[in-house]
Amino acid sequence: MAKLSPVNQLVTAIQSQLTGRVAQGRPRKPAGKGGDKAARRDGYAPAGLPELIELRVAQIAPDDPNRGRKAFRVFLEAVLLSHFGAGLANDARFYQMLDDVQDAMEADPASGALVEEAIGHLLSRQG
Repeated sequence: MAKLSPVNQLVTAIQSQLTGRVAQGRPRKPAGKGGDKAARRDGYAPAGLPELIELRVAQIAPDDPNRGRKAFRVFLEAVLLSHFGAGLANDARFYQMLDDVQDAMEADPASGALVEEAIGHLLSRQG
């Protein structure tokens, strides 16, 4: 994930939170049972995330007043789908959860600063 190195701290924080919650709840689908294979095939494998995120952020109109927030949403969506599986992209509840997670992260002073840093980096790749 070298291309997104300034946001590695945020990715690590998100993944550690997800890992802890998954361990407390239901277990993840084991590798080889379709979970990791589906993510790889759909572009959400961890190795392919930087390119996928960069491609999707580039599709946001440069004059969009919500460009930064949309860029972070692309990033957050890709991280969550890589963790939980690309199949969630077909579940409307996933997008409500995505809204809730993004709102909570932006409202928290510590993670909000990381979100702003991530937005700056994501948008700097486009210029």
